[in-house]
Amino acid sequence: LGTEASAEAAAAAAAESMTAAEAEQAATAEGLTLVRSSRSSTGFEGVCANSTGNGFAVSRKVDGRKQHIGCTATAEEGALLYARELGTEASAAAAAGAAGAAAESMTVAEAEQAAAAEGLTLVRSSRSRSGFEGVCAISKGNGFAVS
Repeated sequence: LGTEASAEAAAAAAAESMTAAEAEQAATAEGLTLVRSSRSSTGFEGVCANSTGNGFAVSRKVDGRKQHIGCTATAEEGALLYARELGTEASAAAAAGAAGAAAESMTVAEAEQAAAAEGLTLVRSSRSRSGFEGVCAISKGNGFAVS
């Protein structure tokens, strides 16, 4: 009975799932901001595709620990659930921070162009995984550190 009930619940949730536009409208109506992420395959912070291919899991870090928020049928619904968990001000701040981080990221060509414009030369290194002297990859693929 449990498996059948779960399958029925999943089917009902999928039938009631929101479109991307509906999730955006709901967020706007509630004064929330969906937090986008270029690092997530779903495009949203805190939203991950379930390994079974059935929907999305939503979580956030609280005091360094992962806190499960819930599961949704679509990534957009997950983003709305995440924004609701954060609240109005925190979701806006998180979205602004994510947008700022994305805007600050440069391609190699952009970095070389900016360096040339400032009269600088980027020092390449075959010993560094980053390809540049003094630039180290941060563990878990979360960017780079300059030493």
